[in-house]
Amino acid sequence: MKIIRLTTLLDFGGQERQYISFVEDGMSDIENEYIFAAIGYGGYAENYIRERGFEVKIFNSKPNILNIINIWILFKWFQKIKPDIVHTAAAEANFHGVIAAKLARIKVVIAEEIGIPNHSNKAKFIFKYIYKLSTKVICVSESVKDNLIRIKEIENKKGVVIYNPVSASKLVERKLKNEFTIVTVGRLEKVKNQQLLVKTISKINDKSVKLIIVGDGKERLMLEQLILELKLENRVTITGFVPNPEYYLSQCHLFVLPSLSEGFGIAVVEAMQQQVPCLCSNVGGIPEFINENETGWLFNPKSESELLEKLNKIIATDYDIINKIGINGQNYVDKRFTTKKYKHNLENLYKKYYD
Repeated sequence: MKIIRLTTLLDFGGQERQYISFVEDGMSDIENEYIFAAIGYGGYAENYIRERGFEVKIFNSKPNILNIINIWILFKWFQKIKPDIVHTAAAEANFHGVIAAKLARIKVVIAEEIGIPNHSNKAKFIFKYIYKLSTKVICVSESVKDNLIRIKEIENKKGVVIYNPVSASKLVERKLKNEFTIVTVGRLEKVKNQQLLVKTISKINDKSVKLIIVGDGKERLMLEQLILELKLENRVTITGFVPNPEYYLSQCHLFVLPSLSEGFGIAVVEAMQQQVPCLCSNVGGIPEFINENETGWLFNPKSESELLEKLNKIIATDYDIINKIGINGQNYVDKRFTTKKYKHNLENLYKKYYD
């Protein structure tokens, strides 16, 4: 089968990391032919996918949902390529891609919801229609599926949960710094809530604690200004985007993800894979693999006091005890989120609805 995997951007982020995990071993263990595409711009993920021998199409169009010319552009491309299946992921790609695929009379059209939607009534109406047009809607966690059902965008039988894969990345030997070091990884966007973590660092009892923010994005300038205002220049570092966050994970005592919303939380799983203890928001799919005091810790991302209390408690605990949580987390994700399992589940889904 020829399968198009269409998303909004192919630079860096959670969806891009899903694609990177999928193609990391090239075509050796993949049954079908795949073409990857982005409505908007490419970048790091685009180059990585090409290097693994896959075809990539970058349209460099404005991916905004209101830019309906994208439907026509995709429709003409689908007619030319003649795929057996179109699999879209992310809101803009779902909207434009599903409509274009149906117009092009593609037999199987699969949409993928990668986050917890915060839709207006108008958007709920639109995506309910989009998902009705889809053969199936992949949800990256049970939480995502439950939310889509709750807001009546899909019925239970329409949704299927396929957890994101996590690459079997090379384990980096952990060389902890002398100062207790916290790392967070993610795009610098409001929904990622890094400002809460910066503010909380300024109030931690142990003033030697360091924070490394790995990522880049629209909120970087705001975060840099906040760091200056709180006089944290010597304690908080922003690295910008890096392709190998495991380098920083290997130097940290604790990974913290303060996001206000997460469909899955792939950055958390990658940290757990490196045996790093994790303290994360109790949102979206994260509580599906973080069990309190077993594989990590959870907190309310809208409560600075709760985050501060948990950080102070963890920092004051003997690190051998904390490290056991990291080992538990590593064992848990190594069994559950393999790339092999993801490919098996996805290609079986394609086969089931194409045959």
